[in-house]
Amino acid sequence: MEEPSSGPNLITQIFKPVLEPFFSPINDFLGRYYMPWATICALSLFVGTMIWVFTLRKEYVNVDAPKKGFFYDLRFWTVISMLPHVLVYLYFSKWS
Repeated sequence: MEEPSSGPNLITQIFKPVLEPFFSPINDFLGRYYMPWATICALSLFVGTMIWVFTLRKEYVNVDAPKKGFFYDLRFWTVISMLPHVLVYLYFSKWS
């Protein structure tokens, strides 16, 4: 009797037969298109959201803020919290 592999091979042996029927058509469809479009779309959503929060009125965003200082403005915290996502996308993008 053959001993199961360890690590990524074991995960592939377990999940590939289950997931392949679902994801294979999606992969075939998306494989025909220029691959960086997914990264471009994701980054544009993140950057667009960062820009959009600054179009909101400060009074609307910070209704319950305890003070009026810079550190209490949720719009800036939105940008700070989204920057790691953008950096990860840029780090792992194949076309950078």
